[in-house]
Amino acid sequence: MIDKGTFEMIAAMAICGTIGITVLASGQTELDLIFYRCLFGAIFLAGIVIPRKYIQSYLNTKTAIWAALGGLALLANWYFLFSAYRNTSVGVATTVYNTQPLMMILFGVVLFGEKITSNTLGWMAISISGLALISKIFVDGEIVASGSYLWGICEALLAALLYAVAAIIARKLKSTPPALIALIQFLIGAIMLAPFANLSILTRPEMDIPTLATLMLGIVHTGLMYVLLYGAIQKIEAWRVASISFLYPAIALVLDAIMLGVQLDHTQWAGVALILIGAAGINLKWRLPIPNAIFIGVNKK
Repeated sequence: MIDKGTFEMIAAMAICGTIGITVLASGQTELDLIFYRCLFGAIFLAGIVIPRKYIQSYLNTKTAIWAALGGLALLANWYFLFSAYRNTSVGVATTVYNTQPLMMILFGVVLFGEKITSNTLGWMAISISGLALISKIFVDGEIVASGSYLWGICEALLAALLYAVAAIIARKLKSTPPALIALIQFLIGAIMLAPFANLSILTRPEMDIPTLATLMLGIVHTGLMYVLLYGAIQKIEAWRVASISFLYPAIALVLDAIMLGVQLDHTQWAGVALILIGAAGINLKWRLPIPNAIFIGVNKK
């Protein structure tokens, strides 16, 4: 029987896998999508936080500041990921976005002086090779990717970096209920974006597909999903969090092909495989047939 943290992570990644098609179904701009995710997510989470008196029991200045910083990283992460969906495809953007476990490893080395082995560097090189294949930047040694497609790949990478920042902050707030962390982040986002958002959906009388998709993004893909995700991050090891995250791009790629008719060529599928194999090799600690060496970050404390 799986433990609670593992179940929460699996459920969170299953929900994440449907974000891309829900974003496209909503028909909203990136800014409006982020606003409504924050607004409806905050309303959902308030129903959890207020009755349990989490604010009185856990909130202090330090927690609020760290949660706010994580929230800013999260908002920027959403913006670049949603834009990447439109500039590439849901499946391609999601697969590139799944390089975020590599970002977390690099953060550990650079910021916290953690050890990194030659084996890990080898798997990272495999994932980076896959990224080059799926992005189709180079053909016969020449840059051939269109400007918007190449920018979409860069946006997905930047989103992955920002996600890693938010995840590290959530792990730092280990003693704080996940629902409270997320509520602080979503309230800040809703307040910041309200003056710039298109509020017409709040007065729309009919419950059409774009409206339903927007509500789902706020309640299910934001409120519920981040409670599950932050709860899992606080309960289980980082390598297990990263390994379960493989479900996210797998589900997104299948839905991309079935529901949106997006087809990858053989080279891109090979790139997908290399990215996932590289990430799996790191997090499942597979051994490569290379000499073993250990490197330590300069900021060791």
